[in-house]
Amino acid sequence: MNARLTALAVPSAFVLASLAMRAALKHAPAHAAANDLLQPVAVVTNWNAYGALLFAALFLALALATAGYLATLRTLWGRRDELSIGWIVAIAVAAMAAAWTIPVIFSSDPYAYAAYGEAARLGIDPYARTALPNGNPVFAAAIWQWGNPLPVCVYGPTFVAMAAAVTAALHPAGVTAQIDALRALASLSWLACIPLAYAAFPGERTARAAAAFAIGANPVALWCAVEGHNDALAVAVVLCGFVAMRRGRYALGGAVAALAGTIKLPALAAAAAASTDRRARWGAALGALAAIALSFPVFAGALTQLAPHGRYAPQASFEAIVKPAALLLFRDDAGATALTWFAAAVAAGFCAARGIARLRADDPEGWIFVALAAWLLIPNPYPWYSLWMLPVAALAPQSRAASTALWLSLASLLRYVPDAAGAPSPAAAAALGVAATLPFLRLFRSK
Repeated sequence: MNARLTALAVPSAFVLASLAMRAALKHAPAHAAANDLLQPVAVVTNWNAYGALLFAALFLALALATAGYLATLRTLWGRRDELSIGWIVAIAVAAMAAAWTIPVIFSSDPYAYAAYGEAARLGIDPYARTALPNGNPVFAAAIWQWGNPLPVCVYGPTFVAMAAAVTAALHPAGVTAQIDALRALASLSWLACIPLAYAAFPGERTARAAAAFAIGANPVALWCAVEGHNDALAVAVVLCGFVAMRRGRYALGGAVAALAGTIKLPALAAAAAASTDRRARWGAALGALAAIALSFPVFAGALTQLAPHGRYAPQASFEAIVKPAALLLFRDDAGATALTWFAAAVAAGFCAARGIARLRADDPEGWIFVALAAWLLIPNPYPWYSLWMLPVAALAPQSRAASTALWLSLASLLRYVPDAAGAPSPAAAAALGVAATLPFLRLFRSK
């Protein structure tokens, strides 16, 4: 099978999504046309059946893209063909260019990024639940999406400083330019992951190219980068650390990988992976300690501001399956929540134990099982969380755990449904949870 031809399915699917969604927007309902579509970047939020239609267009297109992506990976892993790094980058650039023409996104996160950066620029603490002042265009746009006050910032100081620099530099150009610049930062960061993965992974040239394609050309990851999610930037920094370790600078590489936690805290898990090499252990430990110290405002804000106002409402996850059943046993929400957490912890524990057993046998597939265990603990696994799974899946690319992780990236798109179309009924929420966790069944298939 020709890997170049099957890889073309990725950008082609984004072209189809753009055409379909542009055609659908010509028939947008009045409430969307008069409100959300007039915002700097339109976000599909509570658009009911019309929101479900737009989501279906995106999902079907990315399912088609994923089919081509997986076919290409099978060809690369079987060494029946190979792709150059230049071709992989070209595929990703073409896919992103097509994705940028899609007239809507499904996440309001870029608005929050811009608002946190603007708040920091003006001396307002983004880690405090503070009502934002009127009269600022960035704040007004973010308030439309999130309300006032905004949720407290859960991102590290490095990212907030970067967002502040972007909003300050593009202040004269207006809100659309500021938000699009943050989206461009994420897009370029994910493109950078392709050569970084090629340089970071061990093995022959063909194996490293396959890893670069598995990470950089994943359709859901490409879409999330275009939406602007800062996970792309954090993963790029983590890969920079592993490139340094690959080139013999173990302490520096471990420190850099861990310091990505000052962008987004999940990067601290990279310190655990880096610290398995004794030469990188001190660097990773020092980097992790520095990241935790610098991220103190994130922890403080989460404990004092986020937790008291948070509401446990799992969607499109394993916990979303358990919660309705738990409510049948416990009439009060507290008891049902406790049972749901317990069930998720048990399932994750079994998965993690399997991973640890593999790691003790020096099988890299163990890392994927550990990542899958963490996934089971997430009540709302948004699509951009899957960006963290891709480098882990590339460690044992032909394993069942890797296949599960890659299919989960597609299934994670289902988390868009409650936001795009509106909160589902309990039965529909449970069904959505079942659909989102179906890839885990691949772990139980016979070889």
